[in-house]
Amino acid sequence: MEFLIGRQAILDKNGKTFGYELLYRENIAKNVSQTDLDGNAATSRVIVNAFINMGIDKIAKNGRVFINFTRDLLIDRVYEMLPKEKVVVEVLEDVVAEDEILKSLKNAKEQGYLIALDDFVFLDHLEDMVKLADIIKVDFLELSRDEIKKQVERYKKYKLKLLAEKVETEEDYKFALSLGFELFQGFYFTKPVIEAKKGLAPYQANIIKALKLINDPSSDIEDIIELISGDIYLNTKLLALVNSPYFGLKTKVKTAKKAISLLGLKKTKEWLNVLLVSKLAEDKPQELVVVATVRAKFSELLAKHFKLDIEKAYYTGLFSLIDSILGAKMEDILKEMDYLDDEVKDALLGKSNPYRELLDFIALYESGDFISAEKTIEKYKLSNENINAYYLEAIEFADSIYSF
Repeated sequence: MEFLIGRQAILDKNGKTFGYELLYRENIAKNVSQTDLDGNAATSRVIVNAFINMGIDKIAKNGRVFINFTRDLLIDRVYEMLPKEKVVVEVLEDVVAEDEILKSLKNAKEQGYLIALDDFVFLDHLEDMVKLADIIKVDFLELSRDEIKKQVERYKKYKLKLLAEKVETEEDYKFALSLGFELFQGFYFTKPVIEAKKGLAPYQANIIKALKLINDPSSDIEDIIELISGDIYLNTKLLALVNSPYFGLKTKVKTAKKAISLLGLKKTKEWLNVLLVSKLAEDKPQELVVVATVRAKFSELLAKHFKLDIEKAYYTGLFSLIDSILGAKMEDILKEMDYLDDEVKDALLGKSNPYRELLDFIALYESGDFISAEKTIEKYKLSNENINAYYLEAIEFADSIYSF
């Protein structure tokens, strides 16, 4: 496999996931320069692979997928091979409003495709392109606040949605919201917003207690059955999971005891940790806990290549965003999670160790910074095929939990 593939969430103003931008990078041989690469060929391979070989649902089961289109790909109308109900045709910033491009975009619009203009800055000669757009993406890192305000003013007369791109802080998100932006892309929702003097809500304190029970080495099957049976949320969710297509069981499981016997105690505890973390985050965008769950599974699958303990790797990923979920300092939270291994705690606190190295690699990967991630890929002799397969499996794992 000649490329790495990833995704980045796009949320609406209610924190719901609108879709994902497809991220990819061509695998560049050391004797080939970046300028010698055919970007159109690379994009074509990504499109074919993502939507035909891999399957669109593996990349984004819910929501739209934004895919970058170069000038040549637009003129060749490559988008016609993709499902219009699933794809947003994202026009790259260097594409000019020439006749052939406008004809292609009109055709896409008539066929029912959504059109987004990437990193767009309004200029008079581009107005014909703006009239065809459904979404305009405005880069919050590239433009000043005054420039962003001027851009927003120019778009008011058009029937389109504004998407704030590269929104990295809560402050930027609130600024974008105040200007009328409806869609948001960036990692602002994964950054912890620490609320002074805020203690745990009663339901959160109960969940922390449940996490302690689940992760207590002395807890046996009867303890876990009692916990699940006394919690409608856990009981309902666990049975829904076991009976989901992810497990492919032929007969329906009706009791927690049967579910545990099928999964085994270790796997049951892993699933319960995920379910309880998701419950802790119920007042946050669901994508926050989706990212944490993808990290958990991705870490577990990569662990053997990093020569790490699989269970420790899993929990490093799962609890990596617990400070953002609870709006509290990581060190304060970990005092309540004394059952976690010291190496996991150190990694979560940002201390240098092999588990932190794994977590940092995953953070680079999910941001689409594949160039920076290459050092780790080379160090551990990871293949693109394995990385892509693990990443897609992690997405499928998260979807199996949060899609019902």
